Amino acid sequence: MKARFLEPMLLLKTDKLPEGNEWLYELKHDGYRGIAYKTGGKLYLRSRNDNDFSLRYPAIAKALSALPNETVVMGRL
Repeated sequence: MKARFLEPMLLLKTDKLPEGNEWLYELKHDGYRGIAYKTGGKLYLRSRNDNDFSLRYPAIAKALSALPNETVVMGRL
């Protein structure tokens, strides 16, 4: 299977948090969500809206270029 851009899940606004032991919570840190994928020897660094982040964050793009082909990673920039 070829690696490709995957649309990330987004937060949902709610007035009340769910309760129960099956729920876990995590802090949301400020920053940009980045999706990197490598296919055919080329690395793509994209925003959650599928805009090119490789020029804005060239050091990150360079570091991620060592990923193996057909890899997708997501994180905060």
